[in-house]
Order: sequence, then structure tokens, then C-alpha cells
Amino acid sequence: MNRSFNDLLNIAKMTLNQAFGHAKETLYSITGTSSASVLQIADFVMSHPDVKVVKKDYLGMSLSFYELVQGKMKYYLETSNSKILQLDVHSHNHTVVAYRSYRDQLSIDTPVKFPDMQNAK
Repeated sequence: MNRSFNDLLNIAKMTLNQAFGHAKETLYSITGTSSASVLQIADFVMSHPDVKVVKKDYLGMSLSFYELVQGKMKYYLETSNSKILQLDVHSHNHTVVAYRSYRDQLSIDTPVKFPDMQNAK
């Protein structure tokens, strides 16, 4: 029982490591560094030629919803005018970035760093 749990744990760590590694590579291709800010990722999504955009007006507010899939990377972005409301980045079905303007104290200019899963125990 203990061995199968350890095997499962190792598989989970390898999958997470692949997800974060893929995200780092993708962000490096976007920004030239291994980290990116919420603003940089949002700009990448909004300006990408393959992005799907839905615009809606709710109670006089203009909202835009962006979805982009590139390989195993999935991006979801919500904006109101130029304000970033929500940004999600998923890789290999794992959440890499989850930004919410209403709860996160993170500045949109702060670089997002990814954990080094190879050293996780």
C-alpha cells in the first residue's frame, strides 16, 4: 500500500513538473525570461491572432472574454475596458496562474514565478 502511494505521488510530481516546465518554456518564448507579469501574459493573449474574443455589455459595463489554446497551454482572460479582472493559465490540466483582481494583492506588473518541482519532496 505504501509503495503504490509513493508511486502515485511520484507520478503526480512528474506531471506537475512537466506542466510548470512547459509553462516556463512558453513564457520564455513570450517574454525572453522565465517569468512574466500578469500584464505581459494578458497582452500576449489579447494580441494573439488565434484568440477567441466575446464582448458583452452588462449594466453599462463593457466586458471582454478571451480564450486561447496553444498546444497544451490554455489561457482565459476577462477584462473590463483596459482593467484585467481575471487571468488563468493552465498547462497539462494544471493551474499555472490564477489571478483575480478582486482578491489578489499582486500587482499586474509583478513577475509570476513558478515553483521548481524537481526539488519538491
